[in-house]
Formats: sequence, C-alpha cells, structure tokens
Amino acid sequence: MHKRKISRGASDSAPRAMTHRIEVTGELARGPATRLKRPLLAELVFALDRGLQRLQGIFEYTHKPDCFFRIRFNRLRTEVVLSDGTVGRRGDRVVELHLWNERIPAVPEKGPSLAWGRQFNRCFAESLRELARFLMSKPELRNITIIRANMSLGSKAQSDSLYGIVSRHGFEVFPDKVGLSLPVHARRVGENILYWLLTLVSNPAAARSNKFWRTRSWIYLSRRVLERKYITADERAFDSGQTRTGTASIAGTEGDSSPAPTR
Repeated sequence: MHKRKISRGASDSAPRAMTHRIEVTGELARGPATRLKRPLLAELVFALDRGLQRLQGIFEYTHKPDCFFRIRFNRLRTEVVLSDGTVGRRGDRVVELHLWNERIPAVPEKGPSLAWGRQFNRCFAESLRELARFLMSKPELRNITIIRANMSLGSKAQSDSLYGIVSRHGFEVFPDKVGLSLPVHARRVGENILYWLLTLVSNPAAARSNKFWRTRSWIYLSRRVLERKYITADERAFDSGQTRTGTASIAGTEGDSSPAPTR
C-alpha cells in the first residue's frame, strides 16, 4: 500500500502522532480520510472504544506499527510478590497493558497457523521492547516496578495457549479473585459483548471463536525482567531521562477505579 503524504505549512501544527500513523501504516483503521471507508458498524464500535479509552486514560506509548499494546497507569489493590523478588504493595502505581485490536495480526480464515503464531509472538516482543524504552525515557516513571494486564479469553484451550506465550516473555499468571456479584457480572457481560464486537470489526476470522463469557486472569511482569529481556547493555547505559525518537508523550491519566480487562 502506498504511503500517504501530508503537506507542510498550515498542517505543521497538527499532532505529530497522527501524521506518523498515516505516513507509516497506511492501514484502514488509521487517519480521518481512510476511516470513512469503514462500515457503519465498525465506525460505531471504534467510536465507543475511543470514548472508553479517554475515560480510562488509555494512551499510545509508541508510533511503531508492529506494537499492539496501549497502556494506562493504575494502582494495585492488593500486595503482589513476583518470582524475581519484586514486591508491589497496595496503592503502588503500575503500568496496565490493553490490546490495540486493530494492530493484532489477522487470523487466517482456517484459524491460527504456525506463521500467524510467529508473527503474533514477534509483535508481542516488539510491543514490550518499545514499552521498556518508553519507561526508560521517562524519569518520572522510575518508581513503577510492575507491568500487568487482565487477560480475558473464551475457552480453556485459548487461555492455556496464551499463558504459554506470555510466560515466555516473563509474565506470571495470577487467578482473578474478584467475586461475581450481580453488578460485576453485568459489567463483565457488557465488556465481553464489546470485546467480541471489536474482534468482529478488526479481525473477523478470530471472532468466530470469541465467546460472550470468558475466563479472566491477571498477568504480572517485573520491570526488572522487562528491561533485562528487551533492553541491551548499551541502551541501559544511556541516561534514563533521554528522550528517544518515536516515543509518545504521557497523555493518559491514572485510573484508580477497577480496571477493565485487557481486550
């Protein structure tokens, strides 16, 4: 697909992030011009998702097209002890990962293949590498020592498969201990319907195996493990406050409310 070009001059004041996305990716889900070509259902679903992102303080931390995570800042509600000795205490700030549905590699019509699995794993690794670089570039985030996500999947087989992937990247799995009161149950049903719709408009082949009811588990990653796996010795020697080209500014706000599961 040809890159789209944006003239300078009057448009120089436009946000750099939007310019970069249009020029680099050229994908259907990017930019106001291409967005008009999407079906009405997709427009409505993505508009709802964008509104929820703003409310929850979810933002993009890199412009790299193979990154499929967004993040927000949140706080721990209970103590967490990870295998490398990292301890997160109630009230500590954490980075919370949220899937960027439009960026997830398209599942083949016949279902996930070995090639698809390799591409997904590569994007997963690149997403974490960019996150490590982003955190290193922000001195004000030095006190954050834990990255987490709330996995919500349909079947046990899907959960086991994803557990295998995330464990290779250093994550540890903790069961979701939230009691299913009536309000929690109702909220989760609504979330599951939205996640199915997002999958349907972003990755139709994957929507066939998506369920309205899902298992949920928290996965945690020590920042120490993240940097050891994805930051080279030379990069670690850089000034942690140095701004790196291609990282986004912190535009999100902390969410102290109960976090929505990763989509």
